[in-house]
Amino acid sequence: MAKKEFNRDTSIFMELVRFVIIGLYGTLIDFAIEGWVTSIASSKTASMGHVAAFFVMFAISILGFAVATPATWSLTAIWGFRNVEEESAKKSKTLKGSLQFAFWAFLGLLIGAVIQFIGYMTCIEWTGLNINILGGFDFQKMFVEGQTGTFLAWLIVMVIRTAFTMTFNYITRKFILFKAPKAPTE
Repeated sequence: MAKKEFNRDTSIFMELVRFVIIGLYGTLIDFAIEGWVTSIASSKTASMGHVAAFFVMFAISILGFAVATPATWSLTAIWGFRNVEEESAKKSKTLKGSLQFAFWAFLGLLIGAVIQFIGYMTCIEWTGLNINILGGFDFQKMFVEGQTGTFLAWLIVMVIRTAFTMTFNYITRKFILFKAPKAPTE
């Protein structure tokens, strides 16, 4: 039996590694923007109702999304998926391809927002914990004034949302945007 040759372009493992690296890069951009703006806006959202504060926070996440998406699209188009049929590869680097990329990423963001809303409402009201992660922490005072629990609750919600969104993004990119060539039939 002939030994199967390892090819980096067709290796699912290497594709996942590249995808995770790009995803972490985008997540760090999003996390930095969202965390920074959340810290600045926390005093304003603290007095809002929970649903209104959530929509302010969602608007902040759109800002992080808007900054991270062009960076992740460009890296994904040139490096992330290498085993791509020729038509998908060409299309992915066009304006139409970038808009499709943004559409699927935005759909993931919307579904992630629903997850985030459920997390926020769980922390604030549904469990009785009354942890207001929508307007209850300030990065500059977090460890001095005992706001660590609030930050950790916010971080857990962010991680769960991000894990779902990354999975959704991989599936849509792999099977819709960057389709692998079909194996020849014998």
